[in-house]
Amino acid sequence: MNSDSSNAAPRSVQLVLDDMAYNGAAVGRYHGKAVFVPGGIPGEEVLAEIVEERRRYSLARLVRVLVPSPERVAPPCEHFGLCGGCQWQHIAYDAQLRYKEKIVRDQLERIGGIPEPPVRPVIGMADPWGYRNNMQFVVDEEGRLCLLAMGTNRPVPVGQCRLLCPELAEVAAELELQFPGLERVVLRAGRHTGERMIVLEATGHDLPELEMDRSLSCVLLRPDGTGVALAGSTHYHEELGGRRLRVSAGSFFQVNTEQAEQLVRLVRQYAGAEPATPGSEAGRAESAWRCPVILDAYGGVGAFGLALASGAEHVFIIEANPDAAADARANAADVPNVTVIEGDVEEALAELEETIDIAVVDPPRAGVAPKALAGLVARRPGRIIYVSCDPGSLARDLRALLGHGYRLEVVQPVDLFPHTHHVETVSLIVSDGGR
Repeated sequence: MNSDSSNAAPRSVQLVLDDMAYNGAAVGRYHGKAVFVPGGIPGEEVLAEIVEERRRYSLARLVRVLVPSPERVAPPCEHFGLCGGCQWQHIAYDAQLRYKEKIVRDQLERIGGIPEPPVRPVIGMADPWGYRNNMQFVVDEEGRLCLLAMGTNRPVPVGQCRLLCPELAEVAAELELQFPGLERVVLRAGRHTGERMIVLEATGHDLPELEMDRSLSCVLLRPDGTGVALAGSTHYHEELGGRRLRVSAGSFFQVNTEQAEQLVRLVRQYAGAEPATPGSEAGRAESAWRCPVILDAYGGVGAFGLALASGAEHVFIIEANPDAAADARANAADVPNVTVIEGDVEEALAELEETIDIAVVDPPRAGVAPKALAGLVARRPGRIIYVSCDPGSLARDLRALLGHGYRLEVVQPVDLFPHTHHVETVSLIVSDGGR
């Protein structure tokens, strides 16, 4: 038997929940041991069934809420609690934002070792529904679009997902799929352009027969990553930060266009290209802002680098994904002071000879690769603007940066993923060397 867990028969316990964990579950204590209860809310008294014992904590299933929190609301989705796409539909939205701020603070204090971190209140949405411009589905044996059941790989037909944007919801409702080897279906849309795309991911190389009643693109993404246009194009367009951006079927793009605009605004603000307060003295005309060299690492299709290019001597965008790098080149075709480098950040940094004044990093959930972080520290940019989708890896990387003479100025959470426990942040880290 694994010494860290036990498969003992489930048992029911009564708990008072007093905290919200990093993974989105509420936390109570039973005989001094932490018990994680998905679906609970701090302040509630619940009956829970412990389903797994670990050495330091237990995992439980919510059986019944005995004393509900005033923050508890009725989830509008009939699949909530079964489908794993959302974790927090049962929590009032303003409370979700407070819990996300606390989770960021807790991670920075516990993992980052940063006392009283400068975390601002979360920037939320006026309407936190129908925001996803990109959603991945699996397909069941009947050809229905499904999400995965919470904590499993079991498909759950969802019908109408309340997080999916209207442009894609109508596509999902009408889509009928039946062809061998089909594993996943990704629906994507440009919210500001109206362009839509269906991406089919299959195990084989055979091209399916296709009947299309709507004007949208359909791409077959083969196992080697190459995309074949079955209808329309292998890319679509979105507008962000005042620029029209090409996005290929295999390229990353933020799933929430409205909140991605906030990310661009914050990156520009922390770079000094935009005022903290509109109309303030700090907000001189953009043409007055000048920065010699900017690095956009993990740059994707180039959204951040291009948003800063007008005031820079030169912008270097580094992106490892070939499709995204090709998109970035296409998006920068009319911007002569932008260079796109395809490759890993650590290798590209080692070959880059220019002095870096400002670095923007937007890594995947795992954070900045250790060698890339070391290479960045060695180049000593005056400002590092860190866009993160994971407070834990952010905290780890901040700890390393602060240990090399940087100071943390501000952490601004942005709610890109309402009704889930995920939270995006934009942080400004400044060299104590004084730039």
